[in-house]
Amino acid sequence: MDNKIKKYAIFFGILFLSLVAAESVAEEIEEVVVVGSNVKVGSSQPEYDGSLLEAVQPFRVFQPGGLGGFVGATLHGTDVKHTAVYRNGIPVNDPGGGWFDFGTELPMFQDIRIITGPNSVLFGSSAMGGTILLEDSFYREVFHKASEDKNLFIAGNEYVQLAHYNGTNGSARSDNDENDWYENTTLKTRFDYGDWKVVSSYQDYEYDYDNCWFGLDGNECVQEGQKVDTSIRNDWLTVGYSLNDVEHNTGWEAKSERYFIDANEEVIPGLVVGVQGHRQEYNDYWFQHYASYLNWSTDEISMGVRYEDDDLVLRLGYEIDEFRVAIANSVRLPNLYERYGDDWVSANPDLKSEEGKGIEVGYGLISGWYYDFKESIDFDMQNYQYINSGGYESYGFKFENHFLFDNGALHLSAMAQETDKIRQPKYNFRASWFSTVRGWDYLLAYTGQFDKGRDFDGTPIDDVSTFDFNIGKYIQPKFRIGFQISDILDREFEVLPNYGAGGRTFSFIWHLSY
Repeated sequence: MDNKIKKYAIFFGILFLSLVAAESVAEEIEEVVVVGSNVKVGSSQPEYDGSLLEAVQPFRVFQPGGLGGFVGATLHGTDVKHTAVYRNGIPVNDPGGGWFDFGTELPMFQDIRIITGPNSVLFGSSAMGGTILLEDSFYREVFHKASEDKNLFIAGNEYVQLAHYNGTNGSARSDNDENDWYENTTLKTRFDYGDWKVVSSYQDYEYDYDNCWFGLDGNECVQEGQKVDTSIRNDWLTVGYSLNDVEHNTGWEAKSERYFIDANEEVIPGLVVGVQGHRQEYNDYWFQHYASYLNWSTDEISMGVRYEDDDLVLRLGYEIDEFRVAIANSVRLPNLYERYGDDWVSANPDLKSEEGKGIEVGYGLISGWYYDFKESIDFDMQNYQYINSGGYESYGFKFENHFLFDNGALHLSAMAQETDKIRQPKYNFRASWFSTVRGWDYLLAYTGQFDKGRDFDGTPIDDVSTFDFNIGKYIQPKFRIGFQISDILDREFEVLPNYGAGGRTFSFIWHLSY
């Protein structure tokens, strides 16, 4: 039996098992995969969070170019393409770039679940560094946050949520003083019919930025885009579609689309069997592939296997009492942009797949990890194309805990890491204090990122150090007012060379639930 016939035999064989199984537990798949992994659950809070990425990774208070500028999640010092992002049950990593662009996203009370460690069996090859699960929430509320030259407005009910942002962080780059603006309108809808849930998100945005070159004045660059995500789910089946359509005033355009289907069942107690199908499109190129997976678990151990594109991925997780460990391998095919490029990036159809292996070990409040990637795919600035650069390693440890006192709560997070990837701080630290005085609650938070190394051209990258303060009160049981001072000490710096960040900002917030 040749490889293609073997692949389809496995795919349709597991599909058959999925469809005839008696009881489905799709809601428990995430519980299966987290055996041995560290899990963090939370939500985005626009009163406190300046971006969705800050809600996901609280160390990332600032992003290059401000809100609207590209930024991806980097769990455990790995490449942005090694963190899988799912929204409402469907993968939303871009079929072109391979990452998920958090830069355009607004914090809109999304529920967030982060599963660290290698998780490629259930979430695909992009999940080697970790997995971020986003779930859009729908509440009866009106929210407004306003500061000088910035406004965020959110309104919704159980079925519709609408948000609009219009604001500036000054200049996207520090080599000029022209104000650059970001505007975003996001509409989200939810529809339930029996066991089925349909959730859709539509974004329309426009972003001013600097230094796009290509014959234009360096400070007259504009990017316009639309992002669409739609998922249809019940207990055993998920179908999804995502679109990222971008146009620049330079004449450059990019359009990425993904069609996705996942079917899974618990065929016997503890054994989840599933199949996935993907069709990814980038401009005039497309790629279609299938995967089948099995994951068996108990309260203490889980073992998983995934067969995709003639590659085999294995995962083992174990935990008992406060000890946990997860180990896995991963194979990531070059994405469409890496292979075929565009008008500015040269094609390289001979790229080899990345191969990686990783382990995460934890005990109580402390976790450590190690990753080793072979045939890493990186961008060659000299030849302007993607190449197999050899590989990279990442390792480190982290600590996180809440300390409760009679008059408040202290939260501490610390992470130290060594990675071959550039732009990654060696040390991350965050401390926050929350308390209530005479009906007013307040939050004081310090965030620091240190020893960020040098950029690709050897330019040193500034450390990040900022204090933020929030105070608020419920005037009525369902009506709250708040006040925020971001970067109290007004410490301006460059979060990347030539990309300024920081600077004191005052914001007023009101929030009505109805």
